[in-house]
Amino acid sequence: MTLSLEQEFGRILMLVLQDFQRRLDIDLEQQDIAGISRRHRAVFLHLARFGPSRSVDLAAAAEIRPQSMMAILNELEQLQLIERRPDPDDSRAKLIDITEQGREFIDQLSRSTTRVWDHYAEQLGQDELEQSFNGLKHLLTTLQHSGEHKHD
Repeated sequence: MTLSLEQEFGRILMLVLQDFQRRLDIDLEQQDIAGISRRHRAVFLHLARFGPSRSVDLAAAAEIRPQSMMAILNELEQLQLIERRPDPDDSRAKLIDITEQGREFIDQLSRSTTRVWDHYAEQLGQDELEQSFNGLKHLLTTLQHSGEHKHD
């Protein structure tokens, strides 16, 4: 049975994301970066893009329960990759920020991401990969502007 383009769209997006994450995991492991999972990386991506954030905002962005985010943050804090500090706007709240070690991890993550991109460019060609990226970025931007997508 042949599936239509519409039927294949979600499956293909999911498979490409899985491949990207797997290749990133392998590259980080080859660089002796251990103990940082995909769910940890989501926190770093948010903090690198938006700066210090409250745990509830991180949980909302990741679409997980605040309790689950607290577990992730505790793990990252044990690895000395993030720190909690008082929120100057609310003395009851804490802001999550990246430590110097966390910034070094982000630099390594960036290099690993570039290596995965370069692998894809070798497979598809740089122009086709950029066209694919731009099409997906345009779709996301359109969804964000229409209010259908509320996160980064």
